[in-house]
Amino acid sequence: MLEIIIFFLALLVIMLIGMRPEVVKSYPEIKVAEKATSENKFLEHLQQKVEVTIFPRPSDATLNRHYNALIKEKLDTHLSSMPNS
Repeated sequence: MLEIIIFFLALLVIMLIGMRPEVVKSYPEIKVAEKATSENKFLEHLQQKVEVTIFPRPSDATLNRHYNALIKEKLDTHLSSMPNS
């Protein structure tokens, strides 16, 4: 009985090793996530740059919503003035 269990475990290990190239094939998908992360960091940096030029973020929920709309408008203005690359 022990031999049968060891045999099936060996088969399972062989199958897992055989599946490894499929994992390696999906590696380029990770690079896409890194690219998106760098774009997010750029947008976060641009947002911080815009927030420095205007008044501090309010604590009131309504004023905070208007503040976010103002930030979005200024970000859109900055992004539309940049050359397409």
